[in-house]
Amino acid sequence: MSEDDNDDQLLSWYEALAEKPDYYMNTEAGQKELAEMIRKESERLLTELGKTVKRTREVIWLSKHCFDCKYFQKNNGRMQCKKWDVRIVKPFYGRPIWSSVPSKTHKGEKEMVVDDIDWSSKWKEISDTIVERAVEMVNGGYPYFCFTSK
Repeated sequence: MSEDDNDDQLLSWYEALAEKPDYYMNTEAGQKELAEMIRKESERLLTELGKTVKRTREVIWLSKHCFDCKYFQKNNGRMQCKKWDVRIVKPFYGRPIWSSVPSKTHKGEKEMVVDDIDWSSKWKEISDTIVERAVEMVNGGYPYFCFTSK
């Protein structure tokens, strides 16, 4: 089966329902056909999801107390918490990097998906003063529960 045939199959139950809504919604045979098409699509999606599991990155916001914690580490501008093995970022940082991919629901169209996140860029044009104030207020101004003094 070619990729184009696979794309036609992906769209078939959407198209079938759009072309003959009375048949698929008001007849027993149509409802059974539609249920089977949807079941096959669900199975395909579950299989695809199982193959493409991406590693998630754990991220926490920088608190003013992090600098005094024994688990805090900073290398080449990248901050990390060694206790939880997570990246530490300032509030308002983390700009999504978008990619255009073929749509699975609309033939010939593209849709945008988040491909990655640039943690060194702000997601809004916000002044450094506001970012620093936000750092002061993370966790209500108190250290995280895991804080251990150096």
